[in-house]
Amino acid sequence: MLLEVLFKEDNMSIAIDVHRYSNVIVAATPFKSKVSIWKHEIYFSTPIELSFSEEDFVYRVERGGVYYWPPEKALCLFYGFSHSYTPVIYIGRIVDPLNTLFNISSREVEVSTHRVDEGFSHIVEALKKLGYIVSTPIRGGERVVTAYSQRGSTRYSYIITVEKYGIYIESEGLAKYRDDITSIKELQLLKDVVKDRVYSRVDISEDGYIVITATVRSIEELPKAINDIEATLSGIPTLIKV
Repeated sequence: MLLEVLFKEDNMSIAIDVHRYSNVIVAATPFKSKVSIWKHEIYFSTPIELSFSEEDFVYRVERGGVYYWPPEKALCLFYGFSHSYTPVIYIGRIVDPLNTLFNISSREVEVSTHRVDEGFSHIVEALKKLGYIVSTPIRGGERVVTAYSQRGSTRYSYIITVEKYGIYIESEGLAKYRDDITSIKELQLLKDVVKDRVYSRVDISEDGYIVITATVRSIEELPKAINDIEATLSGIPTLIKV
């Protein structure tokens, strides 16, 4: 089940892939709340009332994970390297590339169940066949496609935009580009990884992150490009991954 979290002041939304307590969470939607940001965590109180046991609590969180914090009945979105203040309960994962959440400035949020835009059905189906969870959140007032897949400890996440002249694919940010000698060295290492790839390119996102991108002319090429980016990301040295 997918939730859509709308940050109205930022004119964007993200999707959450809910793995647990989905019936209870759906029953509490839609709702509005006030946003708080602490370290690399966005959280907001909810009307969600979960029944849980001591065994449900976790003491460390995953980057990209979504958790329930009982003291404020809050949903907590972890997009960086910080951990929860006190133990929390695992709910699901963020679908969107995590670097997106570093740009959030909204102080209000609207939460509802998410319905995938049927206008992107051909792309959604192609990504689902590759094992991805797919959503169509808002960016700049328009719907785009985001997708993620968790393969063991490795997370793959993309934003995909469709234009009349082709399809653009951008990976989750690997690291913030700093325009210094260290970043230049990292970029050179990345270029060595992609030099034999057909689609993958070392690129910079609009918000200044080092990303892997690809572009294709048709939906038929999309699976090939996604597989190419996956192979590239798998080959990136651990020291570069963030």
